[in-house]
Amino acid sequence: MDNILLRILLDSFERHQRPEEERGYGRPFITISRDYGCEGNLLAGMIAKELADRGSRWKVMSKEIINEAAHELNLDPEKVKTVVGPVERGTLDEVLSSLTTKYYKSDRKVRQTIADVVITAAQTGNVIIVGRAGAVITMGMPNALHIKLTAPLQWRLDTMIERYNMKREETVKIMASIDHKRFKMQRDYMKKAIDINDLFDITFNCSRITHSEIVKAIISVLEYRKMI
Repeated sequence: MDNILLRILLDSFERHQRPEEERGYGRPFITISRDYGCEGNLLAGMIAKELADRGSRWKVMSKEIINEAAHELNLDPEKVKTVVGPVERGTLDEVLSSLTTKYYKSDRKVRQTIADVVITAAQTGNVIIVGRAGAVITMGMPNALHIKLTAPLQWRLDTMIERYNMKREETVKIMASIDHKRFKMQRDYMKKAIDINDLFDITFNCSRITHSEIVKAIISVLEYRKMI
């Protein structure tokens, strides 16, 4: 697999060798935050395909962010997921201390590395960042479109049961855990007290609008804002 972060950093380095007006500051990027059960990765892929059909190549970054952060830290990606997952800080050191001293990384270092990967990708532009507190980490950066996917709890529950043939009780527990994890990750990156929902430019209710309709709406906004 190509090292995505290396390619991003090389692109960033090359741009910094050019005059400031040619460096591409404020190049467009999208972040997608989603409640569990709302398919953010599917939407990102659909947006990227629509943009490609229009002659504009955009990257999608989701699990790639974790993989690149793990690569930079010389850690197993599963250990990085543990840090940004639902494990509480009280047990976090116990989890990480099970590694050798050589490979021990504090949760602060892991989170900062993830943020560095997200910011570098956003600065490079033409990227769709799914999850990983992307809207929080890139808050205030220009030429961004921050999207939130949500839906009523019952709709999400029914959708996940049907999609993966899961048991209702199991699905409820997983949904609660992942929703909490995502909220906690966003909160941990917040540098000032604001309502997380104020970060988003557009919020879509996935129980009322299809992904195809969402793609059309997003493309219209990107065109209106001259981001494509």
